[in-house]
Amino acid sequence: MITSDAQIKNIDVSNLKGVGPKISSSLNRLKIFSLFDLIFHFPFRYQDRTYISKVSDLTTDSGSVLLCLKVKAVEGFVGSRGKVLKILFADDTGIIEASFFNTYATFVHNFTSGRRVLAYGSIKPDYMTGRPSLVHPEITFLQTNETVTTEEFLTPIYSSTEGLGQAILRKTIKTALDLIQKAPLPEILPKNLNPYGMSLSDAIKGVHYPHPQSDHTPIVPQKLTSFERICYEELIAYQLCLLLLKVSNSSHKAALSVAFDSKLSDDFLHSLPFKPTLAQLKVFNEILEDLNKDIPMARLVHGDVGSGKTLVAIMSALQVIKAGGQCVLLSPTDILARQHFAKCSSLLKEFNVNCLLLTASERKSDRLNLLKAISDGSAQFIIGTHAVFQDDVIYKHLALVIIDEQHRFGIEQRIALLNKAPQGTSAHQLVMTATPIPRTLQLALYSDLEVSTIDELPPGRCPVITALIQMSRKDDVIARLNAVCSRGTQAYWVCPHIEEGENDDVASAKSIYEEISHKLPHLKIGLLHGQMNAKQKNMVMEDFAAGKISILAATTIIEVGVDVPNATIMIINNAERLGLAQLHQLRGRVGRGSAQSYCLLLHNADPENQIAQKRLQIMRTSNDGFKIATEDLALRGPGEIIGTKQAGFDTFKVADVTRDHRLIESARNSALYLKENGIKTAEELIRRWFPQYLTARDNKKDGNSVSQSS
Repeated sequence: MITSDAQIKNIDVSNLKGVGPKISSSLNRLKIFSLFDLIFHFPFRYQDRTYISKVSDLTTDSGSVLLCLKVKAVEGFVGSRGKVLKILFADDTGIIEASFFNTYATFVHNFTSGRRVLAYGSIKPDYMTGRPSLVHPEITFLQTNETVTTEEFLTPIYSSTEGLGQAILRKTIKTALDLIQKAPLPEILPKNLNPYGMSLSDAIKGVHYPHPQSDHTPIVPQKLTSFERICYEELIAYQLCLLLLKVSNSSHKAALSVAFDSKLSDDFLHSLPFKPTLAQLKVFNEILEDLNKDIPMARLVHGDVGSGKTLVAIMSALQVIKAGGQCVLLSPTDILARQHFAKCSSLLKEFNVNCLLLTASERKSDRLNLLKAISDGSAQFIIGTHAVFQDDVIYKHLALVIIDEQHRFGIEQRIALLNKAPQGTSAHQLVMTATPIPRTLQLALYSDLEVSTIDELPPGRCPVITALIQMSRKDDVIARLNAVCSRGTQAYWVCPHIEEGENDDVASAKSIYEEISHKLPHLKIGLLHGQMNAKQKNMVMEDFAAGKISILAATTIIEVGVDVPNATIMIINNAERLGLAQLHQLRGRVGRGSAQSYCLLLHNADPENQIAQKRLQIMRTSNDGFKIATEDLALRGPGEIIGTKQAGFDTFKVADVTRDHRLIESARNSALYLKENGIKTAEELIRRWFPQYLTARDNKKDGNSVSQSS
């Protein structure tokens, strides 16, 4: 009998009845290793084989249907290559034609006149007559007097892989479901926090095999009550992780108390070639109040693109460094890390701050020297990528952790970096995002943090003028680029894909690069995409920043942080395919200086696609990131705002912030209740859904418990 999650997580799929090495290997490719993984591999759609339709009731919109038919006539092979087999079937209400593709000659012999079959397939209009027809149905041959039985539940269709057909996958998952029905998973969620009135095991079975709707309309797995019940439990567990992190941040372990050095701050401000905004100074003062305490700061700074979050971070780091602490700034990309390093080195040069760049692309000999400087404390401000929290990076006295573009990192990565503080102490943490975060998402993503907002842009910035242009006018855009770039203007041309995909209307960065290079041979055109190595990407960006490249064809890799003030034109190919937040981020790469900048959204938006049309119009009429974030939440849910690759949510098995944001506040309240009243339950839930968090927590020196009060 299963008495704990640990048991089901320790049952390897290879130990299940009927699972041999080949099936096990295929399951592993789907990241299914244990019985626990298997039962949470949910279907993405269903087939309804629970009732038999009549031919007379079919329309071209009937979708997929199950029919009990008799063979009326074999019409033979048709088409230019003679590979489409046409067969007429009938029931007692009418006749229907079926098309079979890529069949073989002997297949025809099975269809003798009058033979009964059970056919499941999709209904499409016949291209000649417009009448409903069956397209390549699955056929089960029946005996003359055989009784036809239908399924009790909907038939699940799963994401699969080569060598793992649906029948095998269904059978394997059914074996796993039978096990947990005989020995259900432990019920961790208290009844008073379970508004769905069903156990986790029953909910799991309900997602794999739901009953059909009474009117047999299609069911989406994610809209089932049983699916929501599972998401709700996982969201509670995630909120408990955030609460635990907040407890850890404000634990008894002291952080460096930084006394505000007003002269240092004044000297730094006077060294700047510009004056910070009042919003920047307000947020800086909020950070100073936190740093002055020996309780570790945990603060999020969010603001629009170009609002000056990095400057606030550098001002804060200078105070910490002069108080004797080390600072680290974590960036999501090598390009952005190098830009931050250049900016920090320049602004802090006259204050004798030793800045150091650490990325994964450093040579081994150079890396050893860098690690020595970090460990002996001579490196005061360390800027880098994921390399900054690897095991071999030892800090002498890390006091402030700054994380840029926080939505690119997960909880475990934040913890890994915070764990670098000296034993017995905690580091202050300051996380930044250029995406304005509505209240709902603050709860979902950052409820362990205090929130500061920079809602003002530096003076002298002209709002970017945005225009919508049909893709058919691309040649006009290239001609205009020729005129302005020949005078020294620089431009980005961004494409959603690196290479041509299955959609021919999506121009790739490579093809745009080749097209512009051919049409504007006298201009230097650059190419930038994620498949290039770090050295290649850095060389391209350095050349672009230095003005050696006039037009940079790129993927959305330049979405975050790239800052070239002389680039005043942003062209986005197939803009209708990108979300509002991503479009706004890309537009934020221009308008960084005092010159008027422009964003051209090239699109093929279908006039009937209301969401795409509204999104483009919002971009055309507004430069306000906070307004755009609010519109985004209303249009598409939070997924557009935080991005599809939000690292903190990559570890979700079932829940999705985009889809389930309405559950978050309730889940947060339940998590707060559990934290205060059910310590054991809280940790069991976290261990079920996010064991990697507890592992990271337990690895932390002098680990904290959920029971500690915040």
